Amino acid sequence: MRFFLDENMPQGMIAHLSSVFKPHEFVGVRELRVKGVEDVELFGRVAAADCHVFITADLAQLTRAAEREACRVAELHWIGVHQVHAPGFHVIAGPTSTLVHALPFALEHMESSSTPQYFKLRKSERANTRIFHSSGYL
Repeated sequence: MRFFLDENMPQGMIAHLSSVFKPHEFVGVRELRVKGVEDVELFGRVAAADCHVFITADLAQLTRAAEREACRVAELHWIGVHQVHAPGFHVIAGPTSTLVHALPFALEHMESSSTPQYFKLRKSERANTRIFHSSGYL
């Protein structure tokens, strides 16, 4: 499958996701030359570029009827990832780790579905007390 990362996603994720999911291809706004294109038009252009999955941090697209319809008409699967508003590595590590964990499950659904599916992913935890099962001194 070919995945498109919307401009609101860290484009540096493309290399990371490509290294993990080698049979699949990940592209972004630079490769498709679609920076600044409005969402309704963007879905059609992404599909015309032979992409199958649209990955975005704009979770509100699911609630905007015109955008949801445009995605469905373009026959794109949709994956929504929470934005991480934090300094440093959290900006890319949070969404990347969430996608790396979720994609195998989403792929199973997408590959067995004849119609476009959506997946709104859970927010990754940033607080070390919630991400670790336990921690302490050795």
